[in-house]
Amino acid sequence: MKTIPIAAALLLSLASLRGQNATETAFQPTAKASSSDVPLTLSIGLNDIYCGKTACSCISNIAKRSYDGTLAALEKQGIKLQITYFMEVMDLEKAIREKKFDGVLCKPWTALRYGPETGRKFVRVADVADSQDSPVLAGIVVVPVASPIRKLADLQGKRLVFGQPDSYEKYHAPLLLMAKEKVKPASALYLSSCGENLDALMSGKVDAAVISDYALTASCAVDFAKPEDFRTIATTEKMPLTSLLVDTAKVSPADAARLQQALLAISGKQVPADLTGKGFVTPVSWKPEAVEAKDVPVAVKP
Repeated sequence: MKTIPIAAALLLSLASLRGQNATETAFQPTAKASSSDVPLTLSIGLNDIYCGKTACSCISNIAKRSYDGTLAALEKQGIKLQITYFMEVMDLEKAIREKKFDGVLCKPWTALRYGPETGRKFVRVADVADSQDSPVLAGIVVVPVASPIRKLADLQGKRLVFGQPDSYEKYHAPLLLMAKEKVKPASALYLSSCGENLDALMSGKVDAAVISDYALTASCAVDFAKPEDFRTIATTEKMPLTSLLVDTAKVSPADAARLQQALLAISGKQVPADLTGKGFVTPVSWKPEAVEAKDVPVAVKP
């Protein structure tokens, strides 16, 4: 566990990043879709918090999503998705770095963050709506119900716990939010899961915690943390929760357009029941602004 003071230089550095590395990640067709007369086979790596084959057992009561119906419907349109399921995100990340798949179905930042390292560009051909028909999530800043902290500005000089760089909603988005609002916490922890963040808050190590907005209902934190014990004081920008992304070095614009059309055609009223919602939807606009380690001048103390 590392405690990292957040200096004013950090906030200035983060503020300077805005708009400099933001690229649209939603696929926008630029070519006619390839013909359905020609079979299209794509390898897809999958990690989805709501999919029964990849979700943690602690939320098995709500992780009911299956993609079997989708695969069958796509095959009728000449598209075969060869899915490899990953229980652990780190295993999917390893496969992404090794460029093993034509595409991935996961939290989009899981793939997008490796663009600079791999030289590959992923685009989101479709987002997946959750059981409440929402395709987005956000990071939230929570405090105990009894805390005197009421708003983001009250975090000035307080102790916070964030996520790590692999989580956009718990790291990049809240850091940019702090910079925008000119809030300077006294110190911060950067931990690897919502459960660890909530534990740090509940044990008094920090005054506020950043977690994913689904953490209190759809993560391992449900085993020890109750929603009614916390209050949300701030919310980050919204971003896609789960997307199907393709590697543009492996999938042509015409094939990407065909896949997108096929997914949207079996959504809405035509959605397979096992998707537990509206299914695939047109990707929302999202231009993530990453905080690079070299742009965050911090001093690490033991």
